[in-house]
Amino acid sequence: MVGAASVFAPTAQAAANAASTTASVSVEKVMPAEVLVGRTFEFVIKVTNLGDGELQDVLLTDTTEGGARIEEATPKADQVNGKESTWRLGNLGARQSREVRVRAVATDETPISGCANATFRPGVCATTRVVRPAIELVKTLPADALLCDPIPVKLVVKNSGSSALNNVKITDNLPEGLRSDSGEGTKTFEVGRLNPGQSREVTFAAKAARPGPFVNKAMVTSAEGAEATAEATVNVLQPVLALNCQTPVLRTIAGIPEGFAQFLGRPFDVCWEISNSGNAPSANSTVEVVVPAGVVVRSATDGGAVAGGRLVWNLGSLAAGASRKVCATWVAASAGSYEFQASAAGGCAAPVQARCSVPIQGVNAVLVELVDDPDPIQVGEQTTYTIRVTNQGGGLDLHDVAIHAVFPEGLDPVAASNAGQVDGKSVKWAPVASIPLRQSVTYTVTGRGKSAGDHRIEVQVTTRARQLPIAEVESTTVY
Repeated sequence: MVGAASVFAPTAQAAANAASTTASVSVEKVMPAEVLVGRTFEFVIKVTNLGDGELQDVLLTDTTEGGARIEEATPKADQVNGKESTWRLGNLGARQSREVRVRAVATDETPISGCANATFRPGVCATTRVVRPAIELVKTLPADALLCDPIPVKLVVKNSGSSALNNVKITDNLPEGLRSDSGEGTKTFEVGRLNPGQSREVTFAAKAARPGPFVNKAMVTSAEGAEATAEATVNVLQPVLALNCQTPVLRTIAGIPEGFAQFLGRPFDVCWEISNSGNAPSANSTVEVVVPAGVVVRSATDGGAVAGGRLVWNLGSLAAGASRKVCATWVAASAGSYEFQASAAGGCAAPVQARCSVPIQGVNAVLVELVDDPDPIQVGEQTTYTIRVTNQGGGLDLHDVAIHAVFPEGLDPVAASNAGQVDGKSVKWAPVASIPLRQSVTYTVTGRGKSAGDHRIEVQVTTRARQLPIAEVESTTVY
């Protein structure tokens, strides 16, 4: 025989969160359909919690009527009152079952019958989870960066708490002198929602307006009030170039600079020194020199080569604090002053320039002419001597030209043009400051025959560059 019963309890509610349960049980009693008198038989009572919540204080009661005598029960009944047995089953979890097995003996032919029922106290439970909002922010910058290069900025935000975070926002306020690649001084990133343990990475590039260290701070916030800050430092570096020109030393005469470094036709060297006084290497460093018209490059050090009217040196990387010297040998086609315009450049360095000049002197050619008219003359007669000094070559002016005429014993100087000073047998003129190329100065001096004979007048000319006199002699016959 099988019997079943169900008991229902009302819905209960907890205060912390809305939790409810519908409680019910099923009771099954399984007995043999027929037994023999005097024989032992067994029946089973099964109590099952049909709900999703725990049932508390479950009490099972069974009554057996008729010709039966209870021998034992497993588990043993907590209370026996005549034909009624009671079991205190305690609590039953959701969908949990409990069985009671009873052994009995049929005493006579009276039919055996029995009912089982269960009572309980329904229970309802609720749980509130406690979470902690927390957030972390890590900012990364390179330790060093070049002024001309973009600076990579990385921000990593992580939900390090146990609560989901909403409306997560990163704000990066760039310091003075730094701007984002789009020109902004503040970068904002709307990250949105982050679950516990979840992280998000954002990047952008910054540009520095000047060299030096920069401390960059950023902040992250969320709707739950979690916030964090992070900072990183970048040192912005820059190479600083300088260029110096070195020309041949000027010649001096009697301690006075002559103003010329080189004679025409002779090779001469001009050098340039490039230096880096910055705190970063200068990549792809170059020195370029405009080849002046009228000058050709004979040779160059360090692989310098002429292209497109320029002498170029490709020097590669120039370390901070380092310098390099390059030289070239030149030859000028004509006399004059030649200006060399040079420039230096390198990666991330401001270009620099240097100018210098080299005067090229031709070989001075001084023509001294002396002519008398008339010739011959009688004793007591006069003749005029014409003196012409010409700058006939060399490409440059003659400077400090001094002219001196010396008369012999048979001739006397009488008078001289151009304020020439007659002193006994000597005639001198004030030095001429400059005689340009292909130009001349002309003086005259009058002489009187003193005694018969072949008499010779001598004119001596000196210049600043030629202190050994250039002499010209003219013969005059006196009779």
